[in-house]
Amino acid sequence: MNREGKVEGKSHTVITISRQMGSGGSYTGYLLARELGFKYVDREILRLAAKHMGTDEKWLGRYDERSSGIIANILRGFSFGTPEAALVPPLQMPVYDRDLFGLECRIMNDIADRYSAVIVGRGGFHALRDRPFVVRVFIHAPLEFRVKRLMKVQGLSSFDEAQSMVDESDRKRARFIKDMVGVDWTDAKNYHLCIDMSAVGFSESAEMIVRLVKGLPDQLKQ
Repeated sequence: MNREGKVEGKSHTVITISRQMGSGGSYTGYLLARELGFKYVDREILRLAAKHMGTDEKWLGRYDERSSGIIANILRGFSFGTPEAALVPPLQMPVYDRDLFGLECRIMNDIADRYSAVIVGRGGFHALRDRPFVVRVFIHAPLEFRVKRLMKVQGLSSFDEAQSMVDESDRKRARFIKDMVGVDWTDAKNYHLCIDMSAVGFSESAEMIVRLVKGLPDQLKQ
């Protein structure tokens, strides 16, 4: 295995991290990737999607993991390939959120074909649901915990401002997953492991997931 978890001729293990804003899910994913020697994947999916679409990553980020009804962009009718495929000039046609989600799902599957990885967000729990060696994790925490952590991480002084950001994120992510795959994003049945970060620290959470991965149950290998 190399430093990014790439192993030739072997099935790759992938951990998907779904997380509520302020819960520390992204940081937990980073700790996991470092501990296991896996590739850490978060913004890279957005970067590759933007490359395929021939658009700006920052612009595309406004629509990532959220439902807007229609994204007035350039993707409808675009033929998707792997992230390494030659870029086809985009068509000047409107695109729907489902097209962007479909592209991100293809990118995640391509990454899983080539690497052992920790994939954060982007509906990875659904995109990779039929693959073997995939562990689906949901990181959550009570609202007050998340708001206070967001204030600390982003240097916010207003509790109300931070709570509004958390509430908006929860609404958009819930609607996005419901619209794209028709399930409740917070339903424990979508995951192998759910962790309340207010009860378990970041390092301890990472250790729990590492133990699960290293003793991967037979049912996850099918």
